[in-house]
Amino acid sequence: MEEADIIRQHLNDDIYALSAKDGWYGNSDKKWLLQQIQSRQKAKSKLPSWYGNFDLLFPPPLSVEQASSELTASYKASLVAGGTLVDATGGMGVDSSFFARRFQKVVYMEMQPNLVELVRHNFGTLGIPNVEARLNPDGSIGNLPDADYVFLDPSRREAGRRVFLLEECTPDLLSWWPQLTARYETVLVKLSPMYDITSAVQALDGIAEIHVVAVAGEVKELLLLANREKAGLTVTCADIARDGTVRKATFPYDDRNRSIGYAREVGRYLYEPAAPLMKAEVMNAEAARCGLEKLHPHSHLYTTSVLVPDFFGRTFEVEATFGMGKADLKVGLQGVAKADITVRNFPMGEAELRKRLKLGAGGEITLFATTFGKKHILIRAHKVTTKTTEK
Repeated sequence: MEEADIIRQHLNDDIYALSAKDGWYGNSDKKWLLQQIQSRQKAKSKLPSWYGNFDLLFPPPLSVEQASSELTASYKASLVAGGTLVDATGGMGVDSSFFARRFQKVVYMEMQPNLVELVRHNFGTLGIPNVEARLNPDGSIGNLPDADYVFLDPSRREAGRRVFLLEECTPDLLSWWPQLTARYETVLVKLSPMYDITSAVQALDGIAEIHVVAVAGEVKELLLLANREKAGLTVTCADIARDGTVRKATFPYDDRNRSIGYAREVGRYLYEPAAPLMKAEVMNAEAARCGLEKLHPHSHLYTTSVLVPDFFGRTFEVEATFGMGKADLKVGLQGVAKADITVRNFPMGEAELRKRLKLGAGGEITLFATTFGKKHILIRAHKVTTKTTEK
């Protein structure tokens, strides 16, 4: 049996049970086949077009975990285009494969020889002729070739542990940043979504664009773009649906933490900002654009009496607002056996509150536990489906 057939046959098997089983791999390398199966399993939702291509070779699972998804790689590539781009931290090559659609030439650089060989094989299989894969043994930025554009996704692991500070990553962006911005017209950097935006702007001179990128409502990447020709600083929030459609909005950097008015009562509609707005701290700016009022300085929930159809986030119609007293709960939760619970600025966590209210999970009702004024309240609501457009 061919190795590709063995991988295909066992692709849905439990990898640990499979590793204990003998004989299924024939004359092939068992360890290598296990790597291929486990890595493909991790790539199933992340890299769907690669997952089902059995002519491709996969790196160890950690490289798959560190790779961009197809959705985020496509978004990244949409930000730049031109003659030559250097992918200084090539990894599995997913980003390079999408940059290749936007550039005449991409130079893929990587410290690990096995990944360089894998990318050469895979890109030949995929028919991507305009990517040159090169080995950069020590990972030094000083070894990078000249180009107009450079992309870096610094490794956030050191001695087996995760790191988040710029100076702890490989390569060390803080040390190399002046040389990078002097040498390349455009520098695009991917950071951990946990990294603080204010700290990044303060540490790295010349940032022109910040992109907070989510997939299906979960923030996945923080992108920084430095460009010599661009003036000002903007923050773009993007949420990519599973089908590839993108909802995004761009704000001036100074709109972060914008002040906004507070509601005197909970209106007919309740608004929960999308995750990238929260990460970028521009939820007040989006609410101001939509004419909303905030419930509380620390709740990050907004309200209005009139439906705003293009709010960037989730919209709910309020059914009832009530306190935590026994009589209030009896009336407010009448007929409700299960609900989704969202806790914002509330003294209980979701699990504790669900246990106290004796509610199952799911259903059509969402229960918001929050603070309004000086009171802890519950808001019973159901989701409103609104048409959104890219802004």
